[in-house]
Amino acid sequence: MQRVAKKAKIDPLHAAAQEEVVTEYTSSLPFDKELYFWDIVGSLAHVDSLKKAKVLTAGECDKIRKGLVSVLDGINKGKVVLRPELEDIHMNVEALLGDRIGKLAGKLHTGRSRNDQITLDLKLYSRERILETMEELYELQEVLLSIAKKNLRTVMPGMTHFLPAQPVTLAHHMMAHWFKLHRDFDRLSCCYKRMNCCPLGAGAIAGNTYDIDRFATAAAMGFRGPTSNSMDSVSDRDYAAETMFCLSMIQVHLSSIAEEIALWNNPQFGYIKLSPTLTTSSSMMPQKRNPDVAELARAKVGRAVGDMLSMIVVMKGLPLSYNRDLQEDKEAIFDAFDTAVDSLWAIRALLCCMEFDAKRMRAACSAGNILATDLADYLVKKGMPFRTAYLTVKGMVNESIEEGEPFEEWELSCFKEYSNLFGKDVLEYIKPESAVERRKLHGGPAVSAEKASIAIAEKYSKQQLEVMSSIEKDVEGTITRLVGAKAGSRPR
Repeated sequence: MQRVAKKAKIDPLHAAAQEEVVTEYTSSLPFDKELYFWDIVGSLAHVDSLKKAKVLTAGECDKIRKGLVSVLDGINKGKVVLRPELEDIHMNVEALLGDRIGKLAGKLHTGRSRNDQITLDLKLYSRERILETMEELYELQEVLLSIAKKNLRTVMPGMTHFLPAQPVTLAHHMMAHWFKLHRDFDRLSCCYKRMNCCPLGAGAIAGNTYDIDRFATAAAMGFRGPTSNSMDSVSDRDYAAETMFCLSMIQVHLSSIAEEIALWNNPQFGYIKLSPTLTTSSSMMPQKRNPDVAELARAKVGRAVGDMLSMIVVMKGLPLSYNRDLQEDKEAIFDAFDTAVDSLWAIRALLCCMEFDAKRMRAACSAGNILATDLADYLVKKGMPFRTAYLTVKGMVNESIEEGEPFEEWELSCFKEYSNLFGKDVLEYIKPESAVERRKLHGGPAVSAEKASIAIAEKYSKQQLEVMSSIEKDVEGTITRLVGAKAGSRPR
């Protein structure tokens, strides 16, 4: 059996061994190489600011810019080798630039520290990934909206405490998930607004002594302005923690959808039928097709919450300003974005391809006496105090359970045994469809109320499109201004 090779024992007096510890343990290149595109974009913006500050001549600026674009093209096409001994992506880019333009590459880092450089890279990266997440949220919301429009009259049991409670519609149920995801979208939008300030120019801790126009640099990268305190700029990871909270809430909401998909697919519910190509077979039981996609989406909330917790613990108790602890921010936020985007995509695929069984949903409304509250309301409207009506119907529920006969199967004489206030109209009153239609108040499940809810959702959808368009202008505008047509197949 092969075993993982152990780390060599370190001779504390051997300098080379000590250097190996530092190099291997502190290198961030294995994960921060994912930021290469935005690192180069930020460098292009910095070069322009150095030219405007007369730190670089026009010729030097042009040569560095062309060199950076060449480095970008080389990484995109896999024609360059990144060197672990250079510690991170920033130093690798600078070294690759030096290979192309010589000593002039040494001027690139003038007035800049890796402290402001890395938070700039992470913000630029996060902006694009927020847009990507919003796009996936929107697409999933569109699927929920489509299902709702087709099922305004598909009656089903609504649950509390995972027990049949009152009748609703499939449309109402789907729209409940829609509005949760809308809040997720809104949270990401607010998070984006707070993070969209440019830290470049903050330097290592106290800015720099060059006449750099931070406002112009921020505008070139689609930021609403520069950050206002250099120490806060390089130590701030609030935006990362807040983003991961937003992503965690998305996963929490997806886990709820996933749980229902798994349950509804169970033959004992039978509300839905999943596409065979989106389920997996059992290794032993030939009759089974398992909802693995839903189960994994349900489980991945743990990863998202773990990523968020990891970020918050890294931030806890850090003295101002930058500390190397903050290197631990990147893997967590990369994973949180990947998990959310993949899960949104997977749940959308399940919903797009599932079949709903309206008859099974309607039949399930007969279980659990879910019209009990309606019967109490019926008696109240006939003049009986609610508490008396409640106790009267409770007795009726007990009889229904003992006899195994739901209210819908009762004859009028059975109702009158409990109260002469029951009239012939109660037989229509206790139908689930009637119960749903009585709930016409704003936010209720009646067809008219649901159509109004859908109209609100469609209005919000248009606003979401506008938000995404605005962010896309920031992201794509930055690339167009600084990279042009040479962006190539950047990571997305």
